[in-house]
Amino acid sequence: MMRDAHNLVSLARKMLILSVLLAFFVACESDTVVTPTSELVVVRGYLYAGEPVTDIQITGMFGLSSTDTIGPPIADAQVTLRKNGVSYRLTPSQGAPGFYHYTGTDLRVEAGDRFELAVGYFDKIATSATTIPSPPRNVTISADQLFVRANGRGEAETVSVNWQAEPQETFYFVTIKNTENALQPIDDIRNGLFGRDRTFRTRPIRLNSYQIRKDDLTYMGEHAVRIYRVNPEYANLYAISQQDSRNLSESESNVENGLGIFTGFSYETVRFTVRRN
Repeated sequence: MMRDAHNLVSLARKMLILSVLLAFFVACESDTVVTPTSELVVVRGYLYAGEPVTDIQITGMFGLSSTDTIGPPIADAQVTLRKNGVSYRLTPSQGAPGFYHYTGTDLRVEAGDRFELAVGYFDKIATSATTIPSPPRNVTISADQLFVRANGRGEAETVSVNWQAEPQETFYFVTIKNTENALQPIDDIRNGLFGRDRTFRTRPIRLNSYQIRKDDLTYMGEHAVRIYRVNPEYANLYAISQQDSRNLSESESNVENGLGIFTGFSYETVRFTVRRN
């Protein structure tokens, strides 16, 4: 099942490139030569509170001379999640090579749960662990409608989404997704620039509010706004992916005996509708 998080594939690709570069740089500073090989699994695993497990991606590594930005999918790994001492075997997802999901109905993902991931491949086991964060609290939206003009300029109207402030080290990101079946562009210029992309996403932020503007939107109609609370490993990964590779100091992989990220999210949802003035 593809969902909003799959739009993060470009971020995952950047992470893979940076991980390769970091391995190379570390090798240059030591007596050990580290050469990326296809026998190193790369994990991109996301768990969402209240949702089934469908977003675990396993790939191989690409070499330094490769022009690829993501490794080859691995569709025959042994992938297991463990929660409260109980193991749950994941199944390869049909039509999505490299992705794995849980087919049963007895596994729940809830805030506060700690999950352990094990990936068996190449006679090795890559492992990682994460805890599902609590969702943002007291989420509100200032209005249920945002009015725009076709091809309008200088429109100052916004809709504000707010949530309870937490300690400074708490990170969030916001997605705004058009939920209409038939897509009606706000204006021709915007449709030309953004095509049929119906979802806008922010970078990880430490704020407790976000102002939604016309520039964040592409289509008319109803929109779902999700405010995600994220773990530090995800925020750190994003920050690393934005750096110049010459200034990188360390990889943000939280996978032992492999590379990549395994993390969890919780979110709250509010809605608003885009209408004409």
